[in-house]
Amino acid sequence: MALSVPATDRAEPGDFLRSPARLRWLVAALLAVAAVIYAIPLGERVLWSQDEARVALLARDTLRHGVHLPVKVRDRAYLNKPPLFFWSVALVSWPAGYVSEHTAPIPSVIAALAALAGVFALGRLLAGPVTGLVALVVLATSPGFFLHSHQVLPDMTLTAWFTWMLYFLLASLRDDMPRRAHLIGLYGCIAGALWIKGVPALLVLPAGAAAVLSARGRKGFAPLRPVLGLGVVAITMLPWTIPYFLSPEQGSGQSTSASTALLWYFDRVHRVSSIPLTGGLVAFLPWTLWLMLVAMWWRRAPERVVYRPVLAWTVVAAALIALAVQQRARYLLPLYPAMALLVAAAVTGATARARALVRFAMGLVVALIALTLYQGLAQGVKLALGRHHGRPATPLSGLLDLSREGPLIMLLILAALVLALRALWARRSPATAVVWIAAGLGAVLFVEAWLYPGRWSEQAPIGAFAAAARPHLKRDAAIIGHPDANLAFDFYLDHPVRELKEIEEVRSKLGQPANDYLLLRQSVWQQHKPHAHESWCPILEAGIGQRAFVLLGACP
Repeated sequence: MALSVPATDRAEPGDFLRSPARLRWLVAALLAVAAVIYAIPLGERVLWSQDEARVALLARDTLRHGVHLPVKVRDRAYLNKPPLFFWSVALVSWPAGYVSEHTAPIPSVIAALAALAGVFALGRLLAGPVTGLVALVVLATSPGFFLHSHQVLPDMTLTAWFTWMLYFLLASLRDDMPRRAHLIGLYGCIAGALWIKGVPALLVLPAGAAAVLSARGRKGFAPLRPVLGLGVVAITMLPWTIPYFLSPEQGSGQSTSASTALLWYFDRVHRVSSIPLTGGLVAFLPWTLWLMLVAMWWRRAPERVVYRPVLAWTVVAAALIALAVQQRARYLLPLYPAMALLVAAAVTGATARARALVRFAMGLVVALIALTLYQGLAQGVKLALGRHHGRPATPLSGLLDLSREGPLIMLLILAALVLALRALWARRSPATAVVWIAAGLGAVLFVEAWLYPGRWSEQAPIGAFAAAARPHLKRDAAIIGHPDANLAFDFYLDHPVRELKEIEEVRSKLGQPANDYLLLRQSVWQQHKPHAHESWCPILEAGIGQRAFVLLGACP
């Protein structure tokens, strides 16, 4: 029996969308606005994150020395992730001739737009264009999605592959005999995900299996030709897995050693467990609150049957992600499209105008208004009392600074929430309310796209540090770091750093005449300065991130 699709857009007819040409223009306009907002931080946001700097260094090496595997960072083969993402960074940087803060995030921006197009396609496939558009704006305006849209990390690209993989899977389940194009798309997206992330991308298999079982039962697997499809996927992995496995260091890579990968994600003996999924759910606010509305809608909506595969996919994938010892907000990013789709389904479905659901949605909006007013009042009291202090920012905590642009942000948020409340009170239209909230969030993100990269760079002025240090560096001299020389130093100084783990090695180096450079924490230098050889002198000092660093070299 094929997967049936009820027409649930009747709750929000949207005459404007009945014209295919107008629909295409509207989707194109939304994607264009998203592209502008996501691209504003390019070149303005410092790559202080160790993971982002690593990708930039891998892409730089590829651009300079050609496509070869495995690529090395600090003379060690990098085997934790497949090469497709840093190859894509090198590709978009090729016209400029070098990898920079401007070019490195471009693949993530493109992937974010692909994920938005994918979630619209999913919503349109399951229920119609209104559901697809609402899912698109919900996903586009979630803070976590915005932040990752221009980070130099493979997670957004993985999200795009997962979104389209789910689309092709559900499209294949609609017919007793899936179309060849859908099957090619399905297994092509699985291969793309594995080329981007490696072992973690394998969670698509149990999540996809859960989706198939919920839609068609065990008989749903045979038409998908899983043995042939996954066999072809395995063959496409050979161009990078063979060089990785032939590397002498293959036992230490997460892509080449199952034990290494399992220890990284599940070793609760040597690592402190984080609270599962918390960061990812916080980064999905305010839409995380609307998942409660989804739960209410699910119990009473006859159209929920079409969304069973989406829910099964989401629950299984989230459970697997929750098992990881070290939780990071971006681990949940690939599930945002499915979560946005469920929110859209709850506010556009045939039962969306039910009185209980509308009242619950009104309660959520009123709570958000109260929370916004409380935050504004609390911030105003802090400023009046002079108690505002800067604090080290993370990408999410640094997104908003109410002490600077607070009045404008409050005005935008409150205006959107009031309009959303009016849509619920006067029209009993949760979909319109969600669109108003998304519009307000989009305006906030547009403002913060200009402002937050500067705050982030103020916390970690690695670019200014490198620009001041570069004239003092000799190309043939080594830079030795201890104990936590971030890979961002390698990228911005364009000079490899050799990291020493043991303080005895640093003490020994300081006791000898200066012939290289030492990059130390200021506290380490002050502790060992009395015992250092007289030829060592500070060249440059800077506070970067939460630490103060000093670059030492030969005295002039």
